[in-house]
Amino acid sequence: MKQEMSGFDIAVVTVELNSMLCGLKISNVYQFNPKSLLLKLRGVGGSKKSLVLEAGRRLHTTSYVLKTPPRPSNFCMALRKYLRYRRIERVEQRGFERIVVMTVTSKGVEFRLVTELFGKGNVILVDQENRILQAMSFRRMRDRKILRGEVFAYPPSRGEDPRSLRREGLSKIRDFGDLEVVRAVARSLSIGGTYAEEVLLRAGVPKTASCVSLEDGDLDAVFRGLQEVLAETEAESVKPLVFVDEDGNWVDVAPLGLKKYSQLERVEFGSFNEALDEYYAKVLVKERVSGVEEVVEGEVSRLERMLRDQEETLRESREKAEAYRKIGDVIYRHLNELEFLVQRVMGDKRGGKSWKEIVEALEKEKRESVVPALYFDALRPRALSLRVSVEDQAFDLSLRLSAQRNGAEYYSRAKKAGRKIDGAQRALERTREMIQRARVQVV
Repeated sequence: MKQEMSGFDIAVVTVELNSMLCGLKISNVYQFNPKSLLLKLRGVGGSKKSLVLEAGRRLHTTSYVLKTPPRPSNFCMALRKYLRYRRIERVEQRGFERIVVMTVTSKGVEFRLVTELFGKGNVILVDQENRILQAMSFRRMRDRKILRGEVFAYPPSRGEDPRSLRREGLSKIRDFGDLEVVRAVARSLSIGGTYAEEVLLRAGVPKTASCVSLEDGDLDAVFRGLQEVLAETEAESVKPLVFVDEDGNWVDVAPLGLKKYSQLERVEFGSFNEALDEYYAKVLVKERVSGVEEVVEGEVSRLERMLRDQEETLRESREKAEAYRKIGDVIYRHLNELEFLVQRVMGDKRGGKSWKEIVEALEKEKRESVVPALYFDALRPRALSLRVSVEDQAFDLSLRLSAQRNGAEYYSRAKKAGRKIDGAQRALERTREMIQRARVQVV
């Protein structure tokens, strides 16, 4: 049973959080147990998000309603003083460590909220002078001090970032001697036991093999297995899953399919944040979060909100896929004309004309209904992009690419949107099933 997030998990969740939370303001902060915080966030138009931070374990958005204590702790009050009404600028992972850094600003003043998700964990507030303002736990350690007013220092790296590892770097694993290779991979790359085991399964290398016994071919296979896992945790390839055993127990959550669970049932989700939220709520809620409302009516309401969001996501994905496909079709129907327009703009620029002169010439020809200038709408020099309108379709053409390659790019976007439709549809159907089961409980 998963107890804490790995470096891979954090790499995926921070990409999602950075996309979702940037620009939102922190409306309030709550501490509902000694290690857990709830950040209430608000965006333009009244949109709301809730973010759970549990030191040493997890960080993700939540759709659950959490009971907050009647009186805030001193740490919570300090966070409210410095963070309330400030805008989130970015959410990022430090290297490949189990550390998440949220940067917030207001009127040019910047703060960092550092969440440590390893060991006992911690949440530390750092000012723009890199000095510690507050911490969930103040500590004196051999390599650093977490004390108010001290210069903040990150902990020493626990291993090499696997994203920057080269094949020759794996040869150092032999230096671990008789140690099992699964332990050496987990330790040297700081990826955790589960993902070290996954890499070795894909490589076909026994996890109990001694490091000193590994041949060059074994290390080649391990490197390929690592690259596969890294590729599947890239934003476009993430497939959030919860793995369920034959007794219905949720045993793990991951942003990709894991071979070690190939025999288990899989529950798919639209985002890794959603998967983490459901996993921790079902498996660890009684252990860690006593404030989750267990009223079935509230669960139905939450699921219905999730269903509406998923339906909207599905609708948007379908519209995008159709729009990109139509644009690709239009480009290929007018391929020669658009290619002439792209080449003409770039030819004039290489010939010494200014962007202003090029635009004026195109606008003059457009007024005279000269094709293909008739399709011209606007020119964006900084982006090297040409805005055109053809057959009632307005779209951008990259001046770095031929018209044919522009068309291929739009078809590629349509395919990506189409792949998202399949995942969104499965997630939507799963939510409908969960709503039905909850309603049966009410009856």
